[in-house]
Amino acid sequence: MTECVKCGHNSTAGDTACRKCTWPFSPNAWKSTTQRIRRVTLDTGCVNAKGEDPSLNALERWAADGLLHLQRADVLLKELKGIQRVAKAKTLEPHPNLFILGSSTLGSKDVLAGPDRLQELQRILFPNVRSLTQNQLYDIEHLRLHVLTGGDIFITHNPNDFITRGRQENLMSLGIWVLTPANLVSLLRALYGWS
Repeated sequence: MTECVKCGHNSTAGDTACRKCTWPFSPNAWKSTTQRIRRVTLDTGCVNAKGEDPSLNALERWAADGLLHLQRADVLLKELKGIQRVAKAKTLEPHPNLFILGSSTLGSKDVLAGPDRLQELQRILFPNVRSLTQNQLYDIEHLRLHVLTGGDIFITHNPNDFITRGRQENLMSLGIWVLTPANLVSLLRALYGWS
């Protein structure tokens, strides 16, 4: 059984989508889901400070048109270097605060915390590493916060840590979508006809 990262419903291993909310666990399930991609978390390498990445430019344009929310985890500002990149990152919408029963105030933009997949993420991203580097810890925390705050897609230019050697498939099977900016642009164009 796998807990859906969107609604918390337990799904059976092998399900291509959540039986309750239709959140996709496989690429083909995007065609039939009732869910829409709205919240995109950017990894550190996706801060488009110079505006030279065509895929990130498209995502920023769609965000400016109100079609998406490009968001950052707090850990991004800890990891990021360079005055221009930090300034650009600060213009990104931060993840919403987590609503934890008994400690948040009503009327805020808090979200109910999703599942904490810290151990699973560490096992998937760095299966043979005994002592994690600071950058590896940041990678795990980026993705952990993305899941906890209910983000839809996590984008990265760092495929070695997130996408290669079966990692992407293992994350998808949990409902955690990690794509390159170019792959996300292709998906959004195919699903919604955005140009």
